[in-house]
Amino acid sequence: MEDKKLEIEKIAWQVFLNKTGFRFIRELTTEEKKSITDVESYEYYRQEATKIWEKKQRALSSKKYPVIEVKAEGKTYWGEGAYCLCFVYSKYNGNFVLKGYYREVKEYLKKNYTHYFYNMSLWHQGFSRDIWGFWKKDIGIFDVSIKARKKGKKTEVRQYSKWNDDDEETQEKDKVSLKFKRLPKRWIPEFDTL
Repeated sequence: MEDKKLEIEKIAWQVFLNKTGFRFIRELTTEEKKSITDVESYEYYRQEATKIWEKKQRALSSKKYPVIEVKAEGKTYWGEGAYCLCFVYSKYNGNFVLKGYYREVKEYLKKNYTHYFYNMSLWHQGFSRDIWGFWKKDIGIFDVSIKARKKGKKTEVRQYSKWNDDDEETQEKDKVSLKFKRLPKRWIPEFDTL
């Protein structure tokens, strides 16, 4: 219960900063933050944060995978600081969820696991964006939009194309690709051929 309150307060603070556009040069002290958050109008941001937290919990509970919390380093980065839920489908470790910030989650995956693919769900102000990835750097998962899927296009798992390389070996590698109507929610033997 205490973790829930703490997480909601963190989300509320982020929502407050995002909606008001405030940026602080230094980290505020506890008293300074309290003077901002103990105002009646701040309750709106807590309510928004509670909605976001509940949405995240529904996303987690819909998949009954073990959850691993990846601790934040404390350093903020512009491009890699989004909060994410990472659904990992692994060959040797089964399916599991990683919770944390984008950069730390990615580093944790690379350091501790091989033979996996993942769906990273990035969250910001109650909205999410998905990124699919594969454990090998040269393999990509190319998801299609719902509109394209209705027209018959399929999700592809294949090597990234090398546009400037014309030799036959590279062209043969480009031809090896797996196509799915929907990606499987587990590791399949066909992924070992890539």
